[in-house]
Amino acid sequence: MPTVTIDGKTIEVDPGTTILNAAKQGGIEIPTFCFHDALSVAANCRICLVEVKGAPKPLPACEVQVRDGMEVLTDSPVADEARKGVLEFILLNHPVDCPVCDCAGECVLQDNYHDHSAQPSRINIKKVRKGKAIRVGPNVMLDKERCINCSRCVRFLREITGSEQLEQLHRGNKTEISAFPGKKLDDPYSLCVVDLCPVGALTSRDFRFKKRVWWLKGAPSVCPECARGCNVRADFEKNSIYRLVPRVNQDVNKWWMCDEGRLAFHRFETERVVHPYSRPV
Repeated sequence: MPTVTIDGKTIEVDPGTTILNAAKQGGIEIPTFCFHDALSVAANCRICLVEVKGAPKPLPACEVQVRDGMEVLTDSPVADEARKGVLEFILLNHPVDCPVCDCAGECVLQDNYHDHSAQPSRINIKKVRKGKAIRVGPNVMLDKERCINCSRCVRFLREITGSEQLEQLHRGNKTEISAFPGKKLDDPYSLCVVDLCPVGALTSRDFRFKKRVWWLKGAPSVCPECARGCNVRADFEKNSIYRLVPRVNQDVNKWWMCDEGRLAFHRFETERVVHPYSRPV
């Protein structure tokens, strides 16, 4: 069993464990964008860079496996500087439209910027413009300017559903997410890409501009639409449901939930009993 020291804490892990997962076992948080437990490791966002004693440069914690005796620093000046540089690079062309973004309040980019950078912008050039408010499917809207190219949505549709309906196009700062020409994102699990998106690039057409997330309360529930019984969270305010999102349950629905189940609550919004009814005897 390899033993790794992370921020002075000695952790014993199984062979093949990555630095990121070893840190999780030790209760140490390393920021991520592109990593997801259910998807292949892309290691393209680089926000999880850490300092490893003996390594010539910071290494991505999501990809590098621990070795016995390895010493890792997640909060050293080297790691902090690398993280700030990555965030500044990501924000080069990212629009500052948080006040109108549906993801505001649960945006991973906002959280990581607040926790690991919070520096004034040094940008004095025009940002690269891309398509906004694009309807890529019946349930999903795409804002290409907000996309940080973490590729989570692409990997989900390739590895989990197999539909491969989204892809990354072009190169450099022109890289963008798009559906294939003449195709649309109509996968039965298309709204899962909204859950996966760490920013506001992919949003739900049904929930879009309906309610700020900090006004919502969440209640655990179970989807009644089929025998699977997906574990869900109902987000509501003032007795009105605004959205259903999946709760992680590895034995039932893992991280996912189908579009039909997410939107089924709308049929209970009309013709509801709103006052007692009695009839003469």
